Amino acid sequence: MIRFMSDTTYAGVEQEMQHIPGFRPRRSGMVISHLSGCLENQRSLCESHVTDCVPFYELLEVLAEEVAVSTFVNRVCRLTGRRNPCFFQNGHRERFLAMGEKCSRAIEEAATCSAVYLLSADRFLWSRALEVIDQEGIHFARIHIHGVDLDGYVLFHMARDLYQGSRHIRLSELIDPDLVSDRAFEWIMTACVIRRHGSRFLREEERRIDRSRIGQQQ
Repeated sequence: MIRFMSDTTYAGVEQEMQHIPGFRPRRSGMVISHLSGCLENQRSLCESHVTDCVPFYELLEVLAEEVAVSTFVNRVCRLTGRRNPCFFQNGHRERFLAMGEKCSRAIEEAATCSAVYLLSADRFLWSRALEVIDQEGIHFARIHIHGVDLDGYVLFHMARDLYQGSRHIRLSELIDPDLVSDRAFEWIMTACVIRRHGSRFLREEERRIDRSRIGQQQ
């Protein structure tokens, strides 16, 4: 098994996170990309109209209710309690758009958009991933992440899970604040909503935030 962080302080964490997760009982360590099957659900035309009117934090609350694991619900509640999501900051938007231009045909696909969102969240990870994205998609096997910090490591594997449907990050790891920081958790939850509701959700939320800011200035 490949170890990216064998000579760093995160080597022990990586070894623990690379234990192959078996099929566990429902609601006991489920993989986030397969949480109750919710991220694979296809939206109906009716649901797409509803989503356009539902704020981000309410979509997150629905996801948490479907998972129904108390520690996950509690962490999501702390996130949604702020009611002021920030989808892009510190150059994230520019990195996201730069990646999107390289895979413009695929970026409208929910799986690609959610993965690009995570890969562009971390500047170092983005620099490693930018050259291996093209119109065919994201070539994860060619992304060399040696030297990435713990947040970047989690974002990389979560992006691959959302894109490929693989099982690298378990729910038990996702809810552990020692493994996944609050900042990374917010990015991951945003990506999960993108994976479920599509790239249109992100555009609608950005417009909603802009309208709110304009209203506050008037």
